[in-house]
Amino acid sequence: MSTFDATEFTAGGTHHFEEDEEYGEPGPPAKEPLRWHAGADLGLLALRLMLAGIVGVHGAQRLFGVLGGKGIEDFAKSLQTAGFKQSGTLAYALAGTELGGAALLVLGLLTPLAAAAVLAVVGNTVVLDWNGGLSAYELAAMLGASAFALLFAGPGRMALDRPLPWFRRPLGFGTVFLLLAVSAVAALHFLLR
Repeated sequence: MSTFDATEFTAGGTHHFEEDEEYGEPGPPAKEPLRWHAGADLGLLALRLMLAGIVGVHGAQRLFGVLGGKGIEDFAKSLQTAGFKQSGTLAYALAGTELGGAALLVLGLLTPLAAAAVLAVVGNTVVLDWNGGLSAYELAAMLGASAFALLFAGPGRMALDRPLPWFRRPLGFGTVFLLLAVSAVAALHFLLR
């Protein structure tokens, strides 16, 4: 007979293993919920700032003619050449949307609205340049993909949106604002062209 006995019998006739007391009941390990980490927040902040920087500079070039831009009159003429009605008003609206969306993205404020605004502007660019080949719209497509990602991932914790409802439910709000962006692109092409 061995001198080592890992089990003992209890009054109910069941085996009691010594390690059960230390580790709890045997079975599958408890799954720990996934935790958000600072790396994801930093990545979303970088995505927001990159997108805001590019779109903001583009809006400033169009609206004010700075940073190598040609200004609002030239932008209005290019919209008129593309077949848009009311090109002057539309030029101000699109350039203002770019600047406003960029400012909101930097702050991480009203992020679904800002991302949808950027998505609508670059969606319009992709539709206009579709026949020009990949090189004509690849930057706009990448900016649109970034805005799309922010719609559904949210702004991250380094944002003023943190206490607001869409921070906690980005999927639902992202879907609503995606539909608004698609509707804006459709309205531009079917009503103003």
